[in-house]
Amino acid sequence: MAMTAALLVASCGGGGGSGSSSSSNAVASRPVEQSDQQIATAIYIGSARTPAGFYAESPPSGHALVATTHLKNTDVDTSLDSTQAQFELCTDDWNEALTWSEASARATPQYANLVATNDDARFFEFARVQSGEPEVYLQTRVYKCAYLDRASANLRVANGAAGKLNFRPIIASELQRISEYLWQFTSYNNFGSVVLNSIGANGTTLSHTLHIAKLVRGGVSPSCDRIDVIAWKHSVDAATGTLTLTAQTSFSFGARENAGIAELCSS
Repeated sequence: MAMTAALLVASCGGGGGSGSSSSSNAVASRPVEQSDQQIATAIYIGSARTPAGFYAESPPSGHALVATTHLKNTDVDTSLDSTQAQFELCTDDWNEALTWSEASARATPQYANLVATNDDARFFEFARVQSGEPEVYLQTRVYKCAYLDRASANLRVANGAAGKLNFRPIIASELQRISEYLWQFTSYNNFGSVVLNSIGANGTTLSHTLHIAKLVRGGVSPSCDRIDVIAWKHSVDAATGTLTLTAQTSFSFGARENAGIAELCSS
């Protein structure tokens, strides 16, 4: 996912022992509490990729490997190519959701048998088991349109329309829940990315921002990576439910891993 950097270091520079960022001109403008050193350590060494209290689900018991996905238009219509918008499907009809799940399962190289179904206020879920070693437990979900319609979104782009919330009232806590939930299905939910904070804002438009640190290998020099801190913000019009997404780089700095230790690059 391409991001436009608002501020990039031109060379491999960074703070000293204090971990202060050379790429941030004013402490007041820094959107996260963590120092550059703490961020680098979280990226390279740390195991926790989300802050305390962040949205999480308990995996179903009895399965060594669990994968959770939302069905997209490209999963059920194989004629669509990479030039066309990609978005998660929604329906309020359980049978239609099941039909999509079955179509998607049959379109994959290895069919996964349906073993369970679940009904959440936000989505329908169809659990399938893909045989083999290791066995994979697949949770495929379809949003309920009464909750979230993502037809206006395009998962191939970083900014723009993100769908429409159809429940009422739309409040800050629910926008936070949605933002943190949607993060799970992005490229940021992988090694090399860490959520530093999750903060909301009230104003003429309700918004919620995840500040995410993302590793760019060799982004500064062959021996020095770049870490971008990205403001990933969902905003919603509380009257219409229209949801938009912006992703902008707040600041960047150089870092590397040396013998299992995260280091800031020196100029």
